[in-house]
Amino acid sequence: MYKWVDRVQGERIRPVYVTPIASIVPEKNNWLITELGSRITVYVDALKDNLSGTLTCSAPKGWMISPPSYSVEGMKRDERRAFTFQYIGNNHPEPGSLQFMFANLEAKSKVTMHTIDYPHIMPQAYYTPAEVKLVPLDVQVNAKTVGYIKGAGDLVPEALAQLGVNVEMIDPATAKAEDLARFDAIVTGIRAYNTTQAMKSFNAALFTYVEKGGTLVVQYNTQSSDMVLPDSLIGPYPFKITRDRVTVEEAPPTFLKPNDPLLNTPNKITTADFDGWIQERGLYFLGELDPHFTPLIAWNDPGEDPLNGALVTCDYGKGRYVYTSISFFRELPAGVPGAYRLLANLISKRER
Repeated sequence: MYKWVDRVQGERIRPVYVTPIASIVPEKNNWLITELGSRITVYVDALKDNLSGTLTCSAPKGWMISPPSYSVEGMKRDERRAFTFQYIGNNHPEPGSLQFMFANLEAKSKVTMHTIDYPHIMPQAYYTPAEVKLVPLDVQVNAKTVGYIKGAGDLVPEALAQLGVNVEMIDPATAKAEDLARFDAIVTGIRAYNTTQAMKSFNAALFTYVEKGGTLVVQYNTQSSDMVLPDSLIGPYPFKITRDRVTVEEAPPTFLKPNDPLLNTPNKITTADFDGWIQERGLYFLGELDPHFTPLIAWNDPGEDPLNGALVTCDYGKGRYVYTSISFFRELPAGVPGAYRLLANLISKRER
């Protein structure tokens, strides 16, 4: 243990850790590879003085990544340097992860160090493998700028950015209705109507945005006492939020409207896009839909009736309203290709 005296907080104590020589920090957990030349940045944090060595990457069979290594010289403790790796092709690639290692004659490190340090608890350090899941992805995106309204917290904005979309955060407490027209689509984060009080007054501005030709994608909310609006007022037409969900991640989808643009433009969605999902299909599905809404997909857990409230849409004025209870917040961080392809369709520009 290390003890010292802070002039404000008094005596402090923290554990002394024996660390690797370096921490390797990829910029993201999943590398969506959509074209030759795709790049990823990896950081090396020196955990000792005068750090020198070699940073190498090891790819699964069939993947071609350049360069295979970098030589590193003379890093100071706590210094961070960035290194870029590029995808240059493949030959029948196998699924897997790109693994990184920093090594010299003294030691080697294959991990990312994470620290938890708050005044009310003893500091802690833990390690995860320094690797990035490789996700080959055949996806088209015709949206360029998407507005995002934060909800309870998810990684969907980062996923949109990986699709090559410019993501701008919208604060419903300060945003003006006339500023929304520049967005190809607006997406609300999970449970935004439970956690963001300003959505109560801002919802009318979102409806105006849709009415004038915009696309609004609303992710799931819950029927609970913290809702800022009744569920019957969240959409441009009434619906009810239920507690229905489909928990079997392999539950086969039934396309109720296979020719709907959201299942075809710009990506043709097939049952293969629902392979490899984790934990569930979706949660808190909609029910009691107004006739203006069109359900697009039905699922069911074994022995249960099909549920069609996971992905619904309607036209409103010149625009499109989409409500989705699909668990994008789980599938996108897990690197599920089909989830990215479907999300690209939901934010796509409408064909006139």
